[in-house]
Amino acid sequence: MKNFTYGYYRFLLILLCFGVSETIFSQKNNDQVIKVGLYDNPPKIFINEKGQPDGFFIDIIKEIGKRENLKFEYQFDTWDNLYKNLQRGEIDVLPDVVFSSERDSIFTLSKMPVLSSWAELFSRKGLNLHSILDLKNLKVGVLKGSIEEKYMTDFVSKEFDITYKLYTYDSYSKSVSALKSSKIDVIIADRFFTFSNLFAKSSKPTGILIRPLGLHFAFTKNKNAALVALFDRNISTLKNDANSIYYKSLFRWLDKDPKLLIPDYTKWLILVIFIVLVISISFVLLLRERVKIKTRELIKAKEKAEESEDQLKLIANNFVKGMIYQVVTLNTNKRKFNYVSDSVLKLYGCTAAEAIKNPYLIFGKIHPEDIEMLVDVERKALKNLSVLNVECRIINPDGSVRWSYFVSKPRIVNDLVCWDGLEVDISERKMMEIELHIAKEKAEESDRLKSAFLANMSHEIRTPMNGILGFAELLKEPNLKGKKQRKYIKIIEKSGARMLNIINDIINISKIESGQMEVNIKKSNINEQLEYIYTFFIPEAEKKGIHLSYKYTLPSNEAFITTDREKVFAILTNLVKNAINHTEKGSIEIGYNLKEEFIEFYVKDTGIGIPKDRQQAIFERFIQADIANKMALQGAGLGLSISKAYVEMLGGEIWLESQEGKGTVFYFTLPFKADKSIEISNNREIVSPVEVPSFKKLKIVLAEDDEVSEKLISKVIKDFGKEIIYTRNGIEALEACRNNPDVDLILMDIQMPIMDGYEATREIRKFNKEVIIIAQTAYALAGDMEKAVDSDCNDYISKPIKIQELKQLIVKHFKD
Repeated sequence: MKNFTYGYYRFLLILLCFGVSETIFSQKNNDQVIKVGLYDNPPKIFINEKGQPDGFFIDIIKEIGKRENLKFEYQFDTWDNLYKNLQRGEIDVLPDVVFSSERDSIFTLSKMPVLSSWAELFSRKGLNLHSILDLKNLKVGVLKGSIEEKYMTDFVSKEFDITYKLYTYDSYSKSVSALKSSKIDVIIADRFFTFSNLFAKSSKPTGILIRPLGLHFAFTKNKNAALVALFDRNISTLKNDANSIYYKSLFRWLDKDPKLLIPDYTKWLILVIFIVLVISISFVLLLRERVKIKTRELIKAKEKAEESEDQLKLIANNFVKGMIYQVVTLNTNKRKFNYVSDSVLKLYGCTAAEAIKNPYLIFGKIHPEDIEMLVDVERKALKNLSVLNVECRIINPDGSVRWSYFVSKPRIVNDLVCWDGLEVDISERKMMEIELHIAKEKAEESDRLKSAFLANMSHEIRTPMNGILGFAELLKEPNLKGKKQRKYIKIIEKSGARMLNIINDIINISKIESGQMEVNIKKSNINEQLEYIYTFFIPEAEKKGIHLSYKYTLPSNEAFITTDREKVFAILTNLVKNAINHTEKGSIEIGYNLKEEFIEFYVKDTGIGIPKDRQQAIFERFIQADIANKMALQGAGLGLSISKAYVEMLGGEIWLESQEGKGTVFYFTLPFKADKSIEISNNREIVSPVEVPSFKKLKIVLAEDDEVSEKLISKVIKDFGKEIIYTRNGIEALEACRNNPDVDLILMDIQMPIMDGYEATREIRKFNKEVIIIAQTAYALAGDMEKAVDSDCNDYISKPIKIQELKQLIVKHFKD
């Protein structure tokens, strides 16, 4: 609970600091002018007839400036020059930047796209294109430095195996002029091109889409995080407010002249309709009598129809997360609902009567970016009187956005198009699709991490293996002298120890990330732990000529803390080992200080230091400070990552202070509550050579399935045994003990075929309670010793077995 509270307040503090930083930025920059790149791409961004910046992105920038009290200075240039200026930091913001992974690495892009679009082919009149393959041998114009130029150069020609000539222009106006004069056949622009004053009668849209585009604000990389956050916050606010300048500006710039949409034959159509009306009135007078006769029949039919209609309304009004409707298209821009089910209230916040009276209550809620797509889909369905199926975004009454699925079919009634359809809220399904997409990206990222992990482990395992196998081969030389032989053996031992450390680190980081690492809380004397760490590392430090010292502030009877002593030992070991590896001369000091309810440990060295930009990265997996590998030292880069995880598990935090060329100080804290109660010391003992004492020779059962391990252990225990019985699995070990009730010692391998060591031990204890059983395992995981004791083993040793340690265990149990 304490860890949670601490993390909660730390999270609040981060949020507070973030908010304050944005406020400070806004206040400090009242007098600072933010430089904005401006180029010709109407209607999104351009210079108008008065010589002033204009367009949709300019409206958004002005609104942000008004809200945040900011001043902007516009620099007009070509797109290509502005792109380079932003890279060099000569401008602060560049609007209308298409997202790509390359640009995301070069610039800081706004988190949320300001607009979504797509690239489309626009051809000269008289040229009919049906697919992208029709570009073969044509002349194609693109904006210089644009994402379309890169896409057409690097992808389209190779992917579709077609050739064409690509021409680049500094502005869209120049590319349009080239199209008018037939210097090129096609230009590539986004969908907003059709709404600009550059779209001329000499060009036409082909309907061939190249790729979707997300349009962002771009900022100089890592230059002004507060400015980026300020823009992100305002963009999000504007997009989530249906009445904001964002949507007003969209409607303004995407609103075509209605006259362009009215056919030239409208007057003739009106005349024809008038004539038809006159004729219709004549027929009405003639048919009035006939109507009276039919009226009585219709009244009866109406009564039956009303019964059916009531049933249909009951079904429609109970429609969950959807509604049924019938809408009539009066003209290109005007529609009217004949019927809307009462469930419209849940979707749009208005009653059916209100929607019938004012259709804009529904049509006005369609997301502006989806309107053109809906019109296009409707046009195609109407052409063949086919079923319309489409998904689009709807703005809810509260300003949030949901996804809806529309399905309807057109029919002609009295020369008017009537659409019968239904709308279903599919927001939950869309969220699932988004989550699946995120899960897919995570899976791909996991695959990339796996590849990086395997490459790193291959290097880290092969390096010590090279030392082991290489010098083992050199030991075979017939004329090898004793001094060289001892040197080679020492190198093999050092390489083996390094590989064992790598394996232990991999196991520990795997358990941490899978959530299986357990915390064993016990009392521990931190003074004794510091003394042991000092004793353990003093030979290695002296060998490099480094002065190693330790310092503590509490007396031994007060230096008890309740924590996981093994994890504290691992943290200190990693930090001291790291300090020795990166210190060529000078000193290393380990110690702690009491800080209210925490103990603050430190490991201080005079080593090479850590660059500022790498001080956070070194706590990540497989990362060393010298990422360029100019001075990178041995190791898998897991030690500090494991230490950080252990510190956080124990309720503390870890950080560092460092200066290149002068040294580093690592700090970490642990909770402390004064406790003067005495507990038996848990100091590790440094193993020293053991001589075989003069007690009786033992009858020993060796249960080991690995031939090499069997030979090694046999060599170690031969001086202790009068008879050694060899077994290869748990069943054989069990039978050997049944047939030899006078056996003194069993060395029990845990991982064996047929029956493992744990089960074999439990079976043996059913008929022999006195025999000494020492478990041996290659797992060496935390908790293995407890599992061995729980299965009635007397003791435990991990592989690779250290000869002196095994001898000490045997002496320990038989010296009396």
